[in-house]
Amino acid sequence: MKKVVLAVCVFMFYTYCKGQNSTPNEVKKKIETYLNTLGEKGFSGSVLVAYKGKKLVSDGYGLADREKNVKNTKQTVFDIGSITKQFTAAGILKLEMQGELAVDDKISKYFKNVPKDKQAITIHHLLTHSAGLPPAIGDDYEHITKADFLHKTFKEKLAFNVGSAYEYSNVGYTLLAMIIEKVSGETYENYLYKNLWKPAKMDQTGYERPNYNPKEIAVGYRTTKTFGKPNEKWDANGPSWHLKGNGGILSTVEDMYKWHKALVGTKILSTNAKQKYYTKYIEEGEDAGSYYGYGWAIFPTPRNTELIAHNGGNGVFFADFWRYLTEDIVIFSANNAISADYERINMEIAGIILRKDYEPNTDLGETREGDFDKVELEQLAMTFLSTIQKKDKVAWKEFIETQTMDHFAKMISMEKHLEMFAKIHEKVKNKKLTEVRLEGDELILILTDKELILNLEVQNEVLKVAGIFIE
Repeated sequence: MKKVVLAVCVFMFYTYCKGQNSTPNEVKKKIETYLNTLGEKGFSGSVLVAYKGKKLVSDGYGLADREKNVKNTKQTVFDIGSITKQFTAAGILKLEMQGELAVDDKISKYFKNVPKDKQAITIHHLLTHSAGLPPAIGDDYEHITKADFLHKTFKEKLAFNVGSAYEYSNVGYTLLAMIIEKVSGETYENYLYKNLWKPAKMDQTGYERPNYNPKEIAVGYRTTKTFGKPNEKWDANGPSWHLKGNGGILSTVEDMYKWHKALVGTKILSTNAKQKYYTKYIEEGEDAGSYYGYGWAIFPTPRNTELIAHNGGNGVFFADFWRYLTEDIVIFSANNAISADYERINMEIAGIILRKDYEPNTDLGETREGDFDKVELEQLAMTFLSTIQKKDKVAWKEFIETQTMDHFAKMISMEKHLEMFAKIHEKVKNKKLTEVRLEGDELILILTDKELILNLEVQNEVLKVAGIFIE
């Protein structure tokens, strides 16, 4: 479960938003028109927008379940991805408020047999992705015991000296979930419910605890392929430790607005705790322009204010949470059929609110076959197929390093990538290619009895692989 990094062009957008003179009703009508147009063109999700303490929009668009013709509504339950991290961070701060721990505590206080190179890691380092731990050590839905997770984590080499740099790490947030359980004596989910969600009156947020109406849980889709409901991917023990604490929480747009309102006051977190929550501790990469706090990214604006935000996605579901606290603007969107374009919806809505003359882009998510060079597409397809059908780890490694997007390559260790390639190799090594087609930003390779799906993105004007799926 990865955080989807906001593009540089999105950050640059803030530099020309100089404010607006539209009334709330004018803004409301323009946003409604915009979202209805996106819905007619294929957007599938739910969106909530609030301005100056008043909800302007809270509605669903498209279908939560295509097979049963169930529409998305403001009550539809989505996988909100790495937005989960703000709950984990708030849980840690709540325990600190209760005198049960301190963010400066070293993790060796909570885990046995911490290797020497990791003994300097503190809770603060985990919260700010500055521990040097890897992004992930396995797939979101792969079962792993707590003991095995810790063993694999502690044997991984650190990417840098503790506290010296930033490396987004889902692994670190899973360790935080484990610390919450150890210190509180409760399950991660129960502790968060009692101390965060119940006081905020959030009844539709969690993993397994909420009494979800199955009809209200969105089914995920990759173009025409059905991924399914996120909670159906978990095993009998619930979400995997690869997911718990760092991603995969289910919620609704209405519940997430309740969370925002609870955070505005001091019912959940004290003023001192919130100051820690939103502090710009570390830049999210060299010249990123954004900073990481505790479970939030913080963006300075040209109006001497800040955007507090976080998003998350797994290649199927995507959610995005923007909060301009000074301007009192809240935008939360979630969709169950991801397209790279739909990651821009919050930006477009912010433009409507902040600029009276802003005309939002209504072409998001439209099929863009013309944007990809056909020769490049064919070459990438043939290169991948010839590489994966050979049992050659050197060739696999070279493909990953040269033909995939940076965020994909860094998502898990090279060892894990090679394990994944080995599994795909075994499934397709003797299969004949019968068809290649493009659907949106997905290149689909039809084999004898399998489908290989390559999610495509452009990096530095070069077509690259951003995700690999096998049906």
